[in-house]
Amino acid sequence: MKKIIPALTVAFASASVLAACGSNTDSSTSDKTQTEVYASTFATAAIAREIGGDQVNVKMIVPPGADPHSYEPTSKQLTEIAKGDLFLLTGTTLEPYSKKIQESLKGTDVRFVETSKDVNLLESDATLHAHEEDEHSEDEHAHEEEGHDDHATDEHAHKEEGHDHGKYDPHVWLDPVNAKAMARSITTALSKEVPKDKATFEKNLKAFDQQADELDEQFKQAVADGSKKELLVTHAAYGYLAKRYGFTQLPIAGISPSDEPSQKQLAALVKEARMHDLKYVAFEETVSPKVARVIQKEIGAESVTIHNLESVTKAQQNSSYFKLMGENVQTLKKALQ
Repeated sequence: MKKIIPALTVAFASASVLAACGSNTDSSTSDKTQTEVYASTFATAAIAREIGGDQVNVKMIVPPGADPHSYEPTSKQLTEIAKGDLFLLTGTTLEPYSKKIQESLKGTDVRFVETSKDVNLLESDATLHAHEEDEHSEDEHAHEEEGHDDHATDEHAHKEEGHDHGKYDPHVWLDPVNAKAMARSITTALSKEVPKDKATFEKNLKAFDQQADELDEQFKQAVADGSKKELLVTHAAYGYLAKRYGFTQLPIAGISPSDEPSQKQLAALVKEARMHDLKYVAFEETVSPKVARVIQKEIGAESVTIHNLESVTKAQQNSSYFKLMGENVQTLKKALQ
């Protein structure tokens, strides 16, 4: 964070100036026909479009192909956000800048919505596979256990404030059941913002829930039909999906794609991939760590594509949540066969 604060200072200053007069809207803004919504991830934006329909104009702040884990909003974006109505956050670990943005936009009419507030979050350590733990000594395990009580105490202390922004896996939307919870939060926020369209939002939520339930069944069937229960992926984005449907993700990189493995972890991963006779590595279009190609070559695996829905390519910007998640179903069918 020390590196990004200077870069954001000018942006926050610009937004703060705008905040001073943000509540004094002129006739041009009062005549707008759509609610202006900003989102921190593609998944959140896509869900918001499903719920809001034509009543909302949803913009994702992270450019196509950028990494939300390390992205910082530009001065221009902050100025635009200050004119908006809602800013949709996951409320996990993807938006380290969120508190500073909220401080800088005090005095504007922007409301910040934590879409994961009704989701049971997974701790980041819990989503990483045990092959990493095999490299630790017993002393390290003992140290972790000793710190568990303090960890739980910290979690309780932060309960009033919302989710802690450092220890949770942020990829909540990859579980369709969690996506339903996010959709409910977005529906509530939009209904509060535009009460006259509440019935429309609730109707759209019902349709979303039905599609999410169908997607849930498709994932269950894909995993049940597979002969394998391990999925080799480029980074640890699939913990919620794995937990929901009963398979294990074997991530090459950590929760953030920049968290590359040690040589010992790589060796352990290659050994495990061979042990399970894994034939595929699931690559993401927006995340391509070179080490993943090394492992693919080492074990002689083919590549398949999986979508993390954090960010997308330029060509996928108008795709729906269900289209990309449906493609993930097909990827699981192939990779787990």
